[in-house]
Amino acid sequence: TDPLGRAQLLEFLKKEFSAENLSFWEACEELRYGEQSRIHEIVDSIYQQFLAPGATRWVNIDSKTMERTLEGIKTPHRYVMDDAQMHIYMLMKKDSYPRFLKSELYRNLLAEAVIPPETKKRVFPFMRKQRHSSPSP
Repeated sequence: TDPLGRAQLLEFLKKEFSAENLSFWEACEELRYGEQSRIHEIVDSIYQQFLAPGATRWVNIDSKTMERTLEGIKTPHRYVMDDAQMHIYMLMKKDSYPRFLKSELYRNLLAEAVIPPETKKRVFPFMRKQRHSSPSP
């Protein structure tokens, strides 16, 4: 959900030659939460960009998932890409994202992060403020 974190992940995925996975996931989110009147247009766009033979940003999904998705897009609806989206999500979760967390790009992002004051450790931990006095003994 963090825009900066997502941008850094996309940058990492570009270097790994798998940026299309995140782009596909985002397009599926647009389908799911976008305007009802654009569903046919968005489904067609997703198919042309990511799933069609020779697509410029082709994503690698298994044959069963592809079969179900292709059958579903004959009557497009908001959730027609759910299986394919979940497949790509799991690929990123198990492979790309853990590599991103170990990358120099992510370490630099963390180093530049602004840490909210309430999460910083105090110099003298024994001098903590009382949160609320409890009315019960």
